[in-house]
Amino acid sequence: MANTESLQPDELPSNVYNTTIKDIAGLKDYRQIFKIVNAHFAQPDSTESRITDDNEFDIRTIKTRSKVNWAIQKTVLHFINADHEALASSVFQEHIPDQDRKFAFFWHLCLNNRLFREITTRVFVKTYFSGRAQISQEDIIAFVKDISDKNDPSKPSWSEDTLYRVATKYLSLMTKFDFVTSGRTKTFNHIRPSSEALTLFLYFARLYQPAVANILKSRLLPTCFITAEDIQSRLKKLSMQGFFHMSFNGVELNVELTHSYKEVCDVLYR
Repeated sequence: MANTESLQPDELPSNVYNTTIKDIAGLKDYRQIFKIVNAHFAQPDSTESRITDDNEFDIRTIKTRSKVNWAIQKTVLHFINADHEALASSVFQEHIPDQDRKFAFFWHLCLNNRLFREITTRVFVKTYFSGRAQISQEDIIAFVKDISDKNDPSKPSWSEDTLYRVATKYLSLMTKFDFVTSGRTKTFNHIRPSSEALTLFLYFARLYQPAVANILKSRLLPTCFITAEDIQSRLKKLSMQGFFHMSFNGVELNVELTHSYKEVCDVLYR
């Protein structure tokens, strides 16, 4: 299997906060981004013109197109290392089921965007597992407000309007992912990745923390929407199919990836 760089999460380039998720969430159909990703690997210099000149996202103003292009370049067409790039080059192809591409894109954003990752793990998933049926923009605004501090130069200084837009656009994206219902009241849907998508999750999780073999210690574990108590049984069935090796000693649930990031999709979807 290809080696990954030994970066810790706090050392990743995606450690700096930005609000690109609000521009990505504003797209009519986020799945059009997959075409831009594929174009990036086929013709790397074509992506900006496809967004701004060809207007593939059907965006009315040049200014907004430029903002979307910046957001995609910053958060989507960004890879923490060669293994991440190899995985992205295969996982967003048309032959991958749409539901699995959705989860892959979700985890891709978690890797690349600190704000999206922290809202997801510290607010969205916690609320999902808390027993509450719904989540509100106020839940997210309160969290993002804690991140923003005009008196601390090390923290982002976001306006009240930005706080509101981040919260509403985040929930809009979760609606497009079908994680919550549409409408003003956001009720949680049942979120369950397929067996293939769950296998992909293990590869994304290892990219985020290359040195962590114990999946129970992964900081991305909440984003698979499976409790620590239930994940062992699901992974055991997948391990028997040879997608990865797994061992459990009662405390640590160690996962050893058996395929390269470049070939794993070919194995899963052949």
